[in-house]
Amino acid sequence: MEIFIYSRGAVERVPPHDVPHVIVSITSSEADRARIPESPHCRALLRLAFADADAKSESIPEESLFSRAHARAIWDLVDEHLPHIERLVVHCDAGMCRSPAVAAAVAKVLTGDDTEYFRRYRPNMRVYRTMLETYYEERAGGEAS
Repeated sequence: MEIFIYSRGAVERVPPHDVPHVIVSITSSEADRARIPESPHCRALLRLAFADADAKSESIPEESLFSRAHARAIWDLVDEHLPHIERLVVHCDAGMCRSPAVAAAVAKVLTGDDTEYFRRYRPNMRVYRTMLETYYEERAGGEAS
C-alpha cells in the first residue's frame, strides 16, 4: 500500500486518486472541513480534528490534542480497508507534522520502516507515539518496538 501525504491546499486541488483508497482528513477544528474532491475510488473518508501540538498549554487544552480515540479511528479504518485499497491518503493543514506522523506510524506497523517520514517531514511526536502505543497495546497485544 502506498501512502500519500498532502497539505490541505494540495488535497483540495489535486485530481482524485484513480485507484482504491481511503482518506484521513485532519483539521484543527470540527467546524473546519477540507473540501476533498469526490472519487468513485475512495472507499472511506475519516475526518478528524485536533491541534498540532505535542502537549497541552494555556491556549491548547488536553481535550483538543490527539488522543487514543483518534488513533483507534485511524487503525479501524486501516484494518477494515487494507485488503481492498492501494493507497492511504492523509492530509493536515500544512502536510508537515500531523499527517506525516500518521503515515509514519502506519508505515512502521505495516512495513517496519518509517525513516522516509522523519527525513522529509517533522512528524508530530504525540500523534506518532499515540498511534504506535494504541496499535501495539490494543491490537498487537504487546509493546512497541
